[in-house]
Amino acid sequence: MRSLCSIFVMLSVAACSGTDEGTSKPATTTPDTTVFDNCVAFATRLCGDAETCCQTAYGDFNAEGCLATFKREVCRPGADAVAAGKATFNEDAVEGCLEAHAAAHAVCIPTWQQTLELRKKLYSACRVLDGTTEPGRGCSIAVTCKHPEGAGTAECVKNVCRVVEILAEGAECPFPSGSVSVCDDGLACDAPGLGTSGHCVKAIAPGITCDASVLEGTDCGLGSFCDPETALCKVASNAGGNGCAQSNECVSFDCNRIANECAPAPAVLSRDTCLGMPQAP
Repeated sequence: MRSLCSIFVMLSVAACSGTDEGTSKPATTTPDTTVFDNCVAFATRLCGDAETCCQTAYGDFNAEGCLATFKREVCRPGADAVAAGKATFNEDAVEGCLEAHAAAHAVCIPTWQQTLELRKKLYSACRVLDGTTEPGRGCSIAVTCKHPEGAGTAECVKNVCRVVEILAEGAECPFPSGSVSVCDDGLACDAPGLGTSGHCVKAIAPGITCDASVLEGTDCGLGSFCDPETALCKVASNAGGNGCAQSNECVSFDCNRIANECAPAPAVLSRDTCLGMPQAP
């Protein structure tokens, strides 16, 4: 799952300055911290709901650290973006976004199929802050990028706003690597390799014959793999531990081939969110 910072940046601040008419003395102004304060309230509720998942995933939870991370990484840049006219705030989306994250916390360590469903909910519900920068235009943070219609979100990838969504059959798709749109469950992207694009086509279903000679093949779809021993598609179920020959055998998509071991499946919450982000020295 994406980091929380790229999913929930919130709210706005409207600071102004000027001069009193007929004088040259600058008027005294007080910045409006409403957006920042509302973001902190949002983060407080979200961090409180995150505790059980954090304990499950990392064996610990730091409420103060979680909130401090949000203030620094989410609330301040989000408030600044709205103040600069680069994003807008929608208070009506707050409750729905919190509910979508609560559903993700309840799952905590999802399979790929669950990840897709959770992403759809989060993408649709978390429109608290919407950027004003259209896809393809420049950016420095994701919060300034405009969301697409439907179950999609926006990312700032290499300083360019990009749409990220769950793609239907027949849609053009990039080779699945990094922050890109991916084909829905039961589909596979037929892009021939890294840096290329293709289309979402029906994946080979679990239990059906596949080409086991192609290591890391995607014909079975993300979240599944072609078993090299049986030449049949199987759903990846290794959430961390021994027994892998290729990355797509792991729920984490990360196989240490020397150790023959899958990296632990990622939680919906990052370690920094659960325990607090370390301050730079």
